[in-house]
Amino acid sequence: MPAEEGASDLVLACLGDKSISGSVNNTRLAVRKNRGGRQGRKYALTLPAVEALQPDEDGEPITTMVVDWRPTPGGNRPEPDPWAESRRQDQRTAVLRLKRVLMEILVDQGVDLPIPPDGPTVRMVDKDLVQERFYSRTPVEGTPKQKRQLRFLQFKRALGWAEDQQLIGIGEIEGVTYLWLSRPDREEDEQC
Repeated sequence: MPAEEGASDLVLACLGDKSISGSVNNTRLAVRKNRGGRQGRKYALTLPAVEALQPDEDGEPITTMVVDWRPTPGGNRPEPDPWAESRRQDQRTAVLRLKRVLMEILVDQGVDLPIPPDGPTVRMVDKDLVQERFYSRTPVEGTPKQKRQLRFLQFKRALGWAEDQQLIGIGEIEGVTYLWLSRPDREEDEQC
């Protein structure tokens, strides 16, 4: 793996079969590295040209290419986001907010530590940093005390749901509570 990929949490690769004439067939997107999930998956796609509704200033058509996902022989289509599976809209919104905040902070301020007691080393972040940013991104109305309570409840419920779904891990290391992305499919990945 190239050195610049070492610190990345996600690396995608666009693949295709190039013929002698220069055309590219069998285009697909491969998950080369995914610290928070499965890697090695491939998703078939085509890049059809589409024309914009309005021509340019000279009256010429404007064209571009768009990604059109295709089913693959093994049925590999991009899977639905497990973070968006909550049935309640308010909870889904809070969980997706937690995901965005957690991903941002893992990149900016995450540290690589082993999962206690003898687990693998993963990128994790102080729960207080996540909670603080979650609060700042959660709009609520009411008195300052009511706002604090509502934000606390949303954070607590989102965190609990994500842990129940095995999307995150939570643990204490040297007096600090850390959060990390968990991988419930790790055993399956290691067998591949």
